[in-house]
Amino acid sequence: MKLIGIDIGTSSVKAVRLGVDGKATVEAAVSKPYAADGQPTRDPRLWARLAEEALTDLSLGEDIAAIGFTGQMHSLVAVDSSGDLVAPVKLWLDMDGASDLAAFVAAYPGRFAAETGNLPLPDFTLAKWLWAKRQIPKLAGRVVRLYCAKDYVRAHLDPSAPFAVDRNEAAGMQVYDPFADCWHMGLLEAAGLPKSVLPDLARGSDAAGRWHGIPLIIGVGDQASAARAIGALMPGVVSLSLGTSGVLSFPLAKADLPTVWDGSFHLFPSGFDDSYQVIGTVPAFGATLRWLQGLFGRPAAELDALAASRPAGSGRALFLPYLAGSGAPHPDHGLDGRMHGLDVGCGAAEIVRAVYDGLAQELAAIIGEAAEVGASTRQLILSGGATHLPALVSTLTAYLPAECRLVDAAEASAVGAALAALDHLVPGNGLSLGTADLPASASHPIRDDWRRLRGATLAEAQIHGKG
Repeated sequence: MKLIGIDIGTSSVKAVRLGVDGKATVEAAVSKPYAADGQPTRDPRLWARLAEEALTDLSLGEDIAAIGFTGQMHSLVAVDSSGDLVAPVKLWLDMDGASDLAAFVAAYPGRFAAETGNLPLPDFTLAKWLWAKRQIPKLAGRVVRLYCAKDYVRAHLDPSAPFAVDRNEAAGMQVYDPFADCWHMGLLEAAGLPKSVLPDLARGSDAAGRWHGIPLIIGVGDQASAARAIGALMPGVVSLSLGTSGVLSFPLAKADLPTVWDGSFHLFPSGFDDSYQVIGTVPAFGATLRWLQGLFGRPAAELDALAASRPAGSGRALFLPYLAGSGAPHPDHGLDGRMHGLDVGCGAAEIVRAVYDGLAQELAAIIGEAAEVGASTRQLILSGGATHLPALVSTLTAYLPAECRLVDAAEASAVGAALAALDHLVPGNGLSLGTADLPASASHPIRDDWRRLRGATLAEAQIHGKG
């Protein structure tokens, strides 16, 4: 059986053809950048054109059983009855609506986290809708459908396809109640967003449309799709994606949810069943590694070799990886990174070691806090570009309090989309990409001095935020 998974990403459309014969094997992959310099596009017609090109490339001469979708979350694509745009397209990285969201929250009588699973965030769709409605006062009367990126493309491929969205993507719109499993009518009314423009709720493995006779499967958002690819949807099996951000995705059964959800972690339905994803992040994980390269003018491999020259936990300097603020479970975009304990004896190796240790301990601390909300960790599956730095991986395995395994999945989200298509055809198949054992490292608890520095920094940020 052959399947295609397609990822409508931030900078490109990526797609894979998966062969399934007792195991899942990537047979071919294509990437279609929106621009030569890797910049995103806000032209959904370009998403659709490149997606069709990718599907044509991978399906030519092949018998494709189904096509699954994934993509960047939180986008805003508002169209009228003719399918024409009635507002500027907004992506997750567009924060124009931050002030609109702040004003909305100040006037809203409810409790956002307890009603939507997440704190009110400007990268979610609600903020983008509020911004667009302020710019275009008659928008609510003109819009007929509100799409996310992947579902816009699916609708372009089959204009007669059912208007539907998975629950994982719906949670990213921040007008969906993941606890009651419905669109939140109070939020919709307050935001002036007609329920009629929102899609029907569906499972990620449901079919919705056809392309040249091939079933189109709705799929889920990119992080949930990546977790599906590597088998990190079972309780205790946690995905650690090391890319632009360091993202920990913990599966959590509905029955294990805390009675009151405070939103410190992100919470999304998996989109495949009635389980949830609890998500914690180190937003500047990738940026921190690039900062080191710029600081010393050396490539990542040379810096990794410097770190390898000093054992994990041996450094005098301490580093907090908040170069782009802190993410869940302590979301504060204004928080700054910190290097403590530098002296004239701290050379490049000492600083790189401090940075590696700081990244690893931050991830370990998030794992400990996830356990407090019921999300356990018995196995960590590492993926992403940073896994090609052996000293960094060794540092992570030294501090992370669980068995660590590695998956080499450059296009994990697209693979997960293909597996969502398989889930439609063969429910309960249980297939995922294979993982490999990581070499065992000497285990290190989080250092007391680092933990104290982190605690003081977060407490100081909370005090200033309340002021």
